[in-house]
Amino acid sequence: MLFFNQTGGYSVFVPVLAKSWTESANGTSYIFNLRSDVHYSNGDPFNAYVAWYNIYRNLYLNQAIDSPLYLVFKTTGVSIGDVNSLNNPQNSPGSNTTLLNIMQNSSNAVTVLNSTAVEFHLTNPFVSFLQVMPAGNPWNFADPYVIQQHGGVVANTPNSWMSVNGSNIGDGPYVVQTYIPNQYTLLVANPNYWAQNITDGNFMTHVARYSKVLINYKTDELTRELDVESNKAQASVIALSSITNVLKTGTNLYVPNFGTGGTMEWLQLDTEKAPLNNSLVRQAIVAAVNLTEIRQTVFQGYNTPVVGPNLNGFFGYNNSITPPPYNLTLAKALLVKAGYPNGQGLPPISFAYPTGTAYIAEMAQILVSNLAQIGITIQPQSMSVASFISATLSCCGNSTSFPDIAADSWSYWPDFSGYEFLVDQQLGAFFYLNNQTIHNLIIKSNSELNSTLRAQELSQITIDVQQNAATIWLGQDNDLPTTGNGVGPTVFNKCITGDPNMWQNPSYWVFVGLDFNQMYSTC
Repeated sequence: MLFFNQTGGYSVFVPVLAKSWTESANGTSYIFNLRSDVHYSNGDPFNAYVAWYNIYRNLYLNQAIDSPLYLVFKTTGVSIGDVNSLNNPQNSPGSNTTLLNIMQNSSNAVTVLNSTAVEFHLTNPFVSFLQVMPAGNPWNFADPYVIQQHGGVVANTPNSWMSVNGSNIGDGPYVVQTYIPNQYTLLVANPNYWAQNITDGNFMTHVARYSKVLINYKTDELTRELDVESNKAQASVIALSSITNVLKTGTNLYVPNFGTGGTMEWLQLDTEKAPLNNSLVRQAIVAAVNLTEIRQTVFQGYNTPVVGPNLNGFFGYNNSITPPPYNLTLAKALLVKAGYPNGQGLPPISFAYPTGTAYIAEMAQILVSNLAQIGITIQPQSMSVASFISATLSCCGNSTSFPDIAADSWSYWPDFSGYEFLVDQQLGAFFYLNNQTIHNLIIKSNSELNSTLRAQELSQITIDVQQNAATIWLGQDNDLPTTGNGVGPTVFNKCITGDPNMWQNPSYWVFVGLDFNQMYSTC
């Protein structure tokens, strides 16, 4: 419904599907006035009923990607049968007065004021509510009639047809013509794009510049390199270990310089299971890891120092809080204090990472070397993605299946509230740190309407997390969109460029992917 301003960062918005919006003084009510001329590529209209439908649809789907909704909305007053009863090409309750009354009920989480106005009633103030919307799901509103024609909404179960074909019909400048899983996606310009005659200068509603865009999924690194080097592809995701050589192949290749992005890279240390339940051992490990070496060798410079869980460029990031220094003398002294001089008596420390992440495999060898200098033995273990998720994203840190240290990365909406999960086991995503003081402060900060107080709270959370030595913040990815997260930067042919400032603003594709309607060729 709205998006980030090109130059205003993450606190200034531009209207897209919404023309305007208002927020109540207590932060629990938002009214959005919607455009009346928006329709999907098949002609079905977008309206307030569609917005109502999609919020409740996603609540009932109950998928992890929809977690922002669970923070502020409840399904009370609306059944899954009510959701499925919106089933006509007008995307309107029509003569169904029972459904209309439910939609207009001001006691429910979402209220339709009229066909072009919708009100959201939050269960509690959530200061990042507007920042969540441009970040993609769950604010990508699908055509209700299309969903209903292909299985409708089933509780706790993704619609299998929509999972494959859901982008075939949309309200943007491009729609998917063909999607072959694990092979390719063919995007075509939307012939019925509602905004094609609008000249208001809104960069988000710009028409498609190309008739077709083909996205090939190539797991083989060499193929991706050769395709972009030979101009067979105009853009390709390249591994960090190969990026320098690829860019040397010719002057026609470049990586867009859009600055620090929204991906946090970190190592998480288990605080609940011996031997890392000893804070002195954790502090020794933190002091013994050479982050400068990792950033230069592993990330090839595509990584900026950061003290998490907040990120540079986000509200409340405090530059005065610096990371613990690399200090082998201190690390050895901490081990002595912990009762493990020169690492004697410490069992091998397990380090887990998902298979296929070559940059973490390289990092693992640096960790082995770094920690050997203070007498700690690191045992790297590459695991399938499924096994890695099972081992590290299943409660809790005292589980025998948990590795002592694990590498991970995370990209979500551009506010601290999208990254608080990293350091709070009680939020149910990452389970290495469970600290009640930190949890209470996180919950308070989410509802803190006083920006000065919230900034202070975020700084205190940062300090408390650092004192727990539960995390080694490897850095914040630089010039890396989330599509390259875990792989490397996207290299473009210099024929491809974008509107002014496109590559400079991370809000374009750090959180929602590349906007193809902003691209054009100069060749």
